[in-house]
Amino acid sequence: MKISAKYSHLNGLEWLVYHHPTSWQEIQDAISCVDASKCRTKVSKEKNMYGKLLYEPSALNACFKQELGQRGWLNATTNSFYVSDDPSVTEQLLELPYEEQKKLLKSMGKPLIRSSNAADFEKDRVSIEVQFGKYSFVQFDLFIKHAANYMHNRIDLGIEIVPMKALESEMSSGPPYYEKHLHEILRQGRIFPPVPLILIGVEP
Repeated sequence: MKISAKYSHLNGLEWLVYHHPTSWQEIQDAISCVDASKCRTKVSKEKNMYGKLLYEPSALNACFKQELGQRGWLNATTNSFYVSDDPSVTEQLLELPYEEQKKLLKSMGKPLIRSSNAADFEKDRVSIEVQFGKYSFVQFDLFIKHAANYMHNRIDLGIEIVPMKALESEMSSGPPYYEKHLHEILRQGRIFPPVPLILIGVEP
């Protein structure tokens, strides 16, 4: 595959090239080694593309996992936390370590509702999400995962890898595409989301 477009939000790409040039090269090399032709295995059942051979998102994800994994990009540490329906309790939970959150909820007689999130890949305080699934997941990655991890000082940069529209059109309906999410980022204004990002669009 190849990188067809990229966007640097809050100088994310410039930061990576300056601080971790090897990491940026590894990401480019990993993308170039993904053979998308091997992932064109899904026979469409959709009315407007019935019988057409499409790219399989899970197969593409597996290829990226293999290539990035070989270069030392590992699954990120899972960040666990508790949640509550009470705003005042939630504000307190946000300030506490995980085990202290549990103690607080027990002392208040509140139910223990555990949640968590983790990036697909992480290395040198840089997290990568490879998103060929549903387009709504990209918004969650950008505005929840990357932003939260940055604000909690777990990462310095978030990277989102998505298909270009040309690739998305050869997939089942629902996947994200670069052009749409570039629009979403720029529509928010210059400083939102409040985290340095690189949006990468790929295609065969």
